[in-house]
Amino acid sequence: MTHNEWRLLDINFDSVYRNLALEEALITSQQPDEAPKIRIWSNPPAIVVGRFQDIRLEADTILCMQKNIIIARRFTGGGTVFQDQGNLNFTLVTWEPVIDLKAIQHRNISILKETLLEMGLDSTITNPNSISVHGRKISGASLAVRRNLVLWHASLLVSTDPEIIIQVLSPSREDFPTNRVRSRWQPVTNLQIELARSVETAEVREQILKTVEIMFQIRLRRSQLSPSEKIMTTRLHDLKYASSEWNQEGIAK
Repeated sequence: MTHNEWRLLDINFDSVYRNLALEEALITSQQPDEAPKIRIWSNPPAIVVGRFQDIRLEADTILCMQKNIIIARRFTGGGTVFQDQGNLNFTLVTWEPVIDLKAIQHRNISILKETLLEMGLDSTITNPNSISVHGRKISGASLAVRRNLVLWHASLLVSTDPEIIIQVLSPSREDFPTNRVRSRWQPVTNLQIELARSVETAEVREQILKTVEIMFQIRLRRSQLSPSEKIMTTRLHDLKYASSEWNQEGIAK
């Protein structure tokens, strides 16, 4: 990553499906000579399952329906997460000369670990793609690789109520035989609980951006979506992410 100026995308949709479509569009439309892209965003209340998971084994679908919680599928692997406006998502798209997944995961998740430290909270990187505080998970990440392009994204619990996570993801603690990827149940916490004060996502967002600029010695430039990114987002939304086939079974048209 030789660019000294990276693109910062302030793009956030009200639709869970369109937010996830944009994630895939960012790597699909990225060119090797382009500068890295960063996006920080939030979803409406949603269960987001990994690419290779069975939603019936990951979420209480009836409770989600009762609470108007959307169930959607992302294109990256990993486990299921609950997201709402108290959760911050951080996306980084980079071209990597060498694909060393362990090193990439550690480098990127260290951005969030350093962010938490700057906010006064010591944390631990666990299983190369998670962050825990006092034994409770506060952040998890996943990625996708296409040639030498990598999209890495993580969710960080800022003020989301851990109780709702326990309720809607409760099936993850039950033992079912399956050949699908299963989430590993872990107790969770959030930044607000650990700092024992009110924390807004805007505060965390600004600290992440500062951390990125310092760690990588670059400058972030706010940017709108390119025409190709817009077209790809709409196409992916309409043909894939808004379809029940994709969200229920992981089958794209």
